[in-house]
Amino acid sequence: MTSNAQPELLAKRSALSELWLGVRRERALIALFALGRQKSRDLRAARMYAFGVFATYALGIALAGSAARQSLIHSYVRAALVLLSWVVGALASLGSAGVQAEFAEQGGLTALARQRGFSDSALVRARTLATAQRIALLIGLPALLLVAVGLARGATLAWGLAIAPAVLLYACALGFALAALAQLSAALAPRHPRALLLALVLGPVLFSQASSAVPSLPGLFAALLSRLLSAGAAS
Repeated sequence: MTSNAQPELLAKRSALSELWLGVRRERALIALFALGRQKSRDLRAARMYAFGVFATYALGIALAGSAARQSLIHSYVRAALVLLSWVVGALASLGSAGVQAEFAEQGGLTALARQRGFSDSALVRARTLATAQRIALLIGLPALLLVAVGLARGATLAWGLAIAPAVLLYACALGFALAALAQLSAALAPRHPRALLLALVLGPVLFSQASSAVPSLPGLFAALLSRLLSAGAAS
């Protein structure tokens, strides 16, 4: 190796080390905000409801008779995802909106992160990703466990292999959308973030009843869920 190549190699290694260090710091910040969210009453309720949805539909799948068992499993997974999306997702996003507003108003975790040299944009990004991660987990994990129960009760492996990635994609997309709205609500109305979040989600739904041309978050994700699950059912 020539003497000219050594500084270039060292520079590349240094750049990669800096990038890896930045990723680790970002992950630590996300974990810090995720830990702070565990104290939210709404998030605790969301976890309990998510477990209840899983237990109820897992029992239904376990007790499904041999006649039309495949279609019953598919319909139970779909119904569970709908409940997880709009009850668990709502509770988690409402709780996160309130927590984010508290963080934004110089909360202890925010002050600690700023002392460690994190910028305001890094704090917003970490809070949003922590919320998205939490919501996606609360929606996706019970649904994936139900898919596993369905496979144990005779659903086809092809269906399971098709539906599991679809559930992951749907949960991550919905988690990020709700997290972004929760962050926006906390930034625009720090004193009433939950009320603004409800208005942002439910307002377009009410307008869409008068005109189908008005898009709404529930409508968009209902269409996405239907398409993803239909593709899985065809497998």
